[in-house]
Amino acid sequence: MRLLAVCESPPTTDPRHGNGSTLIAARVLPRLPEDADITLAYFRDRPREPDDAVLRRCRTTHVLAIRPAGLAYAAQPSTRLPRATWQRTTRENCATITKLASDADVVYLHGFHTFGFATGITEPLVVNEIDPWSLFWAQRSESSSMLRGWYDAVQSRRAARVEQSTAKLASAYIVVNRVDADILEDQLDRRITAIPNGVDALPGVPDDILRDPRCLVFVGTLDYAPNIEAARSLCREILPRVREKVPAAHVVLAGRRPGPEVAELAGDHVTVHGDVESVNDVFAAAGVAVYPGTTGRGTKNTVLEALAAGCPVVATRESVRGLASGHPVVTASTPADLGAEIASLIRNDRRRSDLSRSGSAFVDSLPGWDDAAARYADVFTSASEPGD
Repeated sequence: MRLLAVCESPPTTDPRHGNGSTLIAARVLPRLPEDADITLAYFRDRPREPDDAVLRRCRTTHVLAIRPAGLAYAAQPSTRLPRATWQRTTRENCATITKLASDADVVYLHGFHTFGFATGITEPLVVNEIDPWSLFWAQRSESSSMLRGWYDAVQSRRAARVEQSTAKLASAYIVVNRVDADILEDQLDRRITAIPNGVDALPGVPDDILRDPRCLVFVGTLDYAPNIEAARSLCREILPRVREKVPAAHVVLAGRRPGPEVAELAGDHVTVHGDVESVNDVFAAAGVAVYPGTTGRGTKNTVLEALAAGCPVVATRESVRGLASGHPVVTASTPADLGAEIASLIRNDRRRSDLSRSGSAFVDSLPGWDDAAARYADVFTSASEPGD
């Protein structure tokens, strides 16, 4: 099978410059069966090359140009495409991808911002939106300022049009969890395939790390709007409630690219770390990992990383979207309820210990990336077979 994989960013697991989308491509492509002859085309939208394992696995690699962000913002009044999609959908890139596709048995568009190429492809097509962007922007527009909310609503409508047109052309349409798949199935009137992320083998908790039960930790990309919202809620709404019952409680925010909105949260009881050497060590030293977000789509890999490190997790139901049933995350809806659950955990050593053990066991029971790659391979094979 000749596979053309078009990725919206370099497939990489780099902890600083990667994200959930780049992680999936970086884990899946090298694990595809040996008879898959892979051509990779990707956009260099960040200062990172694809992982070596990806480059070794692909027969040929093509780097595609991307329009500058400033030009893309200026073009928004005259285009019907979301900004980052328009950045990639140049005439030259369309011609390159159409030519590469003519030599493929199946074309894989990885990431929503590659969907602009779908209309020019006549070969069997598999698309992976990762997270439904029309839903994300619609959700964010409801809680944004007037100008930002208007912009997000426009982006949502544009994304919905792209999703609709792409859904009519694709042999298979993939997202990462069943909850999002069910919503899209209703909106697009077609079958949506949910392929959950695999779980990387994670290191155990170092013996020399002492867990502080009063330490609340949030880990995530800290310039991502849903994470900024969650970090602000943790520090300004939840932490004061916890400190009413546990005065020594404090928060550590850790993750890539903390911007000014996160930096301003730092204070006597809040510490902000940028890139950390080991996320596992951050979780291993904390008493509770807290995920209070109410926006965003997809599945949070950092929740699984916290559980794997034996750190109990308290979260909103939105933050555990897509986790397998039977997960040991403590869920609550409001800042008051989240604060009460956290304070209770801090003061209950036995419950924390039980959740620590059950969290590690839960992650150990989940499918790995080999399983996820096998599911992708089945989808590609099915799409490439005549008559499908």
